[in-house]
Amino acid sequence: MSEFSQWYKTVRPPDANFPKLMNKKQVSWYVFGNGGSQDTINQLIKYMDFGTTAMSLPGHSTTRFVKPKIDEWLAKEEGM
Repeated sequence: MSEFSQWYKTVRPPDANFPKLMNKKQVSWYVFGNGGSQDTINQLIKYMDFGTTAMSLPGHSTTRFVKPKIDEWLAKEEGM
């Protein structure tokens, strides 16, 4: 196991520790494991159809990302 992969395993929480609805910061940790960046999530939305994993809640100004939809998106991207 490389030093990087060991770091990734010790820093990123297990999938079960992430909520079903996440904000951009949580999504960046979920997808990239190193905190990523919210700007990178914006780029995924703009260029890679990541917006299909999001929903807007009535009466809230923030967008939430749905964990099962993120998992489907990741599986689709890995299969390409």
